[in-house]
Amino acid sequence: MSLSNETLAPATTHREASLATRLGVLAYGVATYAIGVTALVAWILTMLGVAHFTGGPVGTLSTGRALALDLGLLAAFGLQHSGMARPAWKVRWLRVVGPALERPTYMLATGLVLLAVLWLWQPMPAVIWSLERPTWVVTTYAVALSAWAYLFVATFAIDHFELFGLRQVWSFFAGRPTTPARFRVRWMYRFDRHPIMTGLLLGMWVTPTMTLGQLVFAVGFSLYVVVGVYFEERSLVAQWGARYEEYRDRVGSIVPRLPRGERHGEAAAAWQPAAPAERRRPS
Repeated sequence: MSLSNETLAPATTHREASLATRLGVLAYGVATYAIGVTALVAWILTMLGVAHFTGGPVGTLSTGRALALDLGLLAAFGLQHSGMARPAWKVRWLRVVGPALERPTYMLATGLVLLAVLWLWQPMPAVIWSLERPTWVVTTYAVALSAWAYLFVATFAIDHFELFGLRQVWSFFAGRPTTPARFRVRWMYRFDRHPIMTGLLLGMWVTPTMTLGQLVFAVGFSLYVVVGVYFEERSLVAQWGARYEEYRDRVGSIVPRLPRGERHGEAAAAWQPAAPAERRRPS
């Protein structure tokens, strides 16, 4: 879930690949996309109370053991999601799977780990708060749904299909170069540097009923978001240098803020992608 997902390997064409290979890569990408989207939808439905934590085959544990299991699940998700997103990992992994399969494989791993977390998470049904008035309940659900919609739209503000790995496998299938998506600041990115995280946080916390299990989930993933945004900011500064520092100074993160001292059009002009020779490459 990052602002930029620039492929770190040079663009390559795949016209020499057989039709069977190209079809296999495309099918793999579609399958990983389906798994990634399924995991995201399962997360949303759980936070909205449509689905519920059950503990899966583990069942309900005592509070101490439940917390230990949940912390282990958080650690597993953090190691996978952050570890595979680091540039050093991407450089090594690209040598194994190539540019077309790097992002789909990341989405596959993320989707499977997230589904496992949701399946095994301890329910801990003790109620922390529960809104009773229908007006409050409806308002809360409206805000939560808006937050998840905000997250979803934010994926298209960058490049939804590149973010989930479909663009890469389609390029491979079509025999076109696997090239990085353009870095554009548009829509909510003009006033929110991390709108995906904004929607995620609101979606987890704005709920008419909060159980202990959901509270632990929200706290754990909120801390992960804070840490993840910190390291992502460092990566973006390393990649884009003064451009990102200027953008960071003008635009809020998580808590939206209108750009300071910039007209609407100037904000976009300042963030046109660098020429190929200017792109940061791994050493």
